[in-house]
Amino acid sequence: MENMELFVEYSPVIMLVLLCVMQFRIFVTPEILEKKHREIIAEVESRFAVRDSVIDLKEQISEIKEKIDKIYNYFLKNS
Repeated sequence: MENMELFVEYSPVIMLVLLCVMQFRIFVTPEILEKKHREIIAEVESRFAVRDSVIDLKEQISEIKEKIDKIYNYFLKNS
């Protein structure tokens, strides 16, 4: 019986703690976590380029630079 009286005595504090936990979302449900994960992935995909496309772009720029150098050298030799 003492346990029940102790519970009744501290029940307002317990309720306050539970309400704070729920209001400030201290504990996250897996559904909320999954939703946030999808939002982060969508934002990252819209802001950043894929690594493979950056590597391909760098290779294309290198090829363009080599061709420009060849054209430049050709004009220097024939001038």
